[in-house]
Amino acid sequence: MSYKYLDKINSPADLKALGRDEIPELCSEIREFLIDKVSKQGGHLASNLGATELSVAIHRVFDSPKDHIIFDVGHQSYVHKIITGRRDRFDELRVPGGLSGFTSMRESEHDAFGAGHSSTSMSAALGYAESDKMLGNDNFTVCVIGDGAYTGGMIHEAINNCKPDLRLIVILNENGMSISTNKGAFASYLSGVRMSRGYLSVKGTAESILSRIPVLGKPLRSCLSWIKNTVKRLIFKSNYFEDLGFYYLGPIDGNDYNKVEKALTKAKKLNKCVFIHLKTQKGKGCEDAELAPEVFHSITGSATGSTYHSEFAEELISLAETDEKVVAITAAMGVGTGLSEFGEKYSDRYFDVGIAEEHALTFAAGLAANGFKPFTAIYSTFLQRGYDNIIHDIALQDLPVKLLIDRAGIALHDGATHHGIFDVSFLSHIPGMEIIAPATFESLHRYVRYAKDATHPIAIRYANSPECIGVTESFEYFGDETSGILTDFDIENAPEKIFITYGKQVERVIEAKNILNEGGIDAGIILVERIKPMSLLVEILSKLSAGRHILVAEEGIRNGGLGMTLLAELAERGALTDSRIEVAAIDDSFVLPDKVIDVYDYVGLSPKRLALRFLV
Repeated sequence: MSYKYLDKINSPADLKALGRDEIPELCSEIREFLIDKVSKQGGHLASNLGATELSVAIHRVFDSPKDHIIFDVGHQSYVHKIITGRRDRFDELRVPGGLSGFTSMRESEHDAFGAGHSSTSMSAALGYAESDKMLGNDNFTVCVIGDGAYTGGMIHEAINNCKPDLRLIVILNENGMSISTNKGAFASYLSGVRMSRGYLSVKGTAESILSRIPVLGKPLRSCLSWIKNTVKRLIFKSNYFEDLGFYYLGPIDGNDYNKVEKALTKAKKLNKCVFIHLKTQKGKGCEDAELAPEVFHSITGSATGSTYHSEFAEELISLAETDEKVVAITAAMGVGTGLSEFGEKYSDRYFDVGIAEEHALTFAAGLAANGFKPFTAIYSTFLQRGYDNIIHDIALQDLPVKLLIDRAGIALHDGATHHGIFDVSFLSHIPGMEIIAPATFESLHRYVRYAKDATHPIAIRYANSPECIGVTESFEYFGDETSGILTDFDIENAPEKIFITYGKQVERVIEAKNILNEGGIDAGIILVERIKPMSLLVEILSKLSAGRHILVAEEGIRNGGLGMTLLAELAERGALTDSRIEVAAIDDSFVLPDKVIDVYDYVGLSPKRLALRFLV
C-alpha cells in the first residue's frame, strides 16, 4: 500500500519539511497504516490511534534525538517509531527479535529511555533534565504520560522532586483509560479539571499588562502573584499542577493538531517546567476501537475460549457466593486478569487500585490482617515491583494473602519487559511462601479453593493460555492429588532418562519426550505443581536407583529456580550422587534476541534442544 505523505517520512527532518496544511492528511495515513499493520501483527492499537497528532507535533516542534522524548510504558510510541525511521520494520512488530512493542534504547537513538512497565517516565525524564542542567546543555526533555500511568505512585514521587527552572515538558495524555477504565482519586480529579478559556485568557492578559508597567511592572508581577492565585481560587477550581510549581497549559483537544502544536511551541518558548494537559480519544479514527477501547487496547493472536485466568475468576466468583470474606484486588488489570467479571458481580468486594502494585500488595496484607481473604491477581512481570511489600508486609507477618500470578513464562509478543521468568526465583527463597503451578484447569480450581482458607501466603502461577495439552491424558498424581507431583510413568519402574518440569513448559517437554521415543529412547516426565515446598519431590527422587540422567526444564531464570534449588537439596541429602542431573533454564539472560528467531530455541527450551540434551 502506498501513501502520499507517509512514504516520504523516514526521519523527523522529513516530517518538518511538510507544510502544516499537509499534516491532517498525514495523520490519517498514519492511522490507516497502524490499523493495517497492528491488525495483522497484534499490538497496542487504540492508544496509538489516539496519540497520533500528539506524536507528530512533538517531532515537528522538538529535535530528536538531541531533545529527549520519553513515552511512559511505551505502548503509545508506534507513531514515534514510524517517524524515526522504523516504518519498514512493522511487519516484525512484537515478534521475538523484531520491532519492540515498546520503546527500547537498544533499538534506536530516538528512544531516550526503554519502557514496558508503567509510571517510570517521570523519574527518567527528571534524570535527563537535571543532568542537562548540570552539564549546561540546552536540550529539552519531553515526557509523555497516559492518565492510566498517572495513577502510579512513581509519577508523583518524581513530580515531588521537580524544579520550576528545568527544561522539562510533561504531557499528560488523558483518554480516561489505561487498559480498563481508570479508577481512584487522581483519575477522578483529572476527569474534572476544566480550565476555562476565560481563566487562561485572564492569566495571559494579566501577565502581559503587569510586564508593561514601567519600573514597577516586573516587581508587581512577582509580588502580586499571590493575588492572582487567590482570585483564581475564588473563581476557578484550584489547579493541582500549578500548585506543584508547573506552568500549566490545558486541557487541550489532543486530537486537534494545530492546538497541540501551538501548545508545544509555547511550552518550548517558556523555557521552564511546563505541564500540558491533553484530552484525546482512545481509538481515534477506527470506529470499532472508539466504541470499545478496552478491547482494542491491545490486539493479540491469543486463543479464544477458556484460559487459566478465566478459570480462576470463575472459581473465585463461586467461592465469593458462600464466603463474604473473599475479596479480589487488581492493579488496573481487571480485564487482563479476568477479575472484571468478579467486579461486576461483587462490586463492594472488588478493588481496582490503579497502576500501583506495591499498594495492592500491602492493601491485601491489611485486609488479611483484619480477617478477610484477599486474592490479588498481578502479572508476573509486574509483581516484581512489589517485592519488598511481599517480604516486609506479607511474608514477614505470615499473612494469608493469595497471589495469583498471571502471564507466567516467556512473553512472546511483549518481550523482555513482560517475561514472567523471575517469580519462581525471587519467591522461592522467601520463608513461608508456598508456590503452586497448576497444570490443568481442574487443579487450578482445586488450588484456589485450597488457598481460600489457607493461613499462610500462597502464590499460584499460570500462563495466559488455554489448558496444557496432553497432561490430563498422560499423567497421574503420585499418591493422591494433594501431592502436587504428577508422573507419566511408574516410579517403581522409572526410566533411565527423566524430565522434571512445571507450568506451560510441559507441552514442549512432552514433544521432546516424543522425539526421544521415536528414536528408540525411553524417557519419562515428572510434572511439578507444588514448586515450594519441594520436600516430597526430593523424597521421590531420593528413592530412584543410581545411574539416572535427569533434566530439569523450566521456563524461568536459572539462578534460584526449581532446578538449582533441587540440586542443592539433593546434594545436602547425598541423593543421586551417581546420577547425571542437569538444568535447562534461562541462563543469566533477559531473553533479548537481536534477530527474528524461535525464542524457545534461543534459550534452549525448544523440544529439539531439550531432546538433544539427552543425546550428548
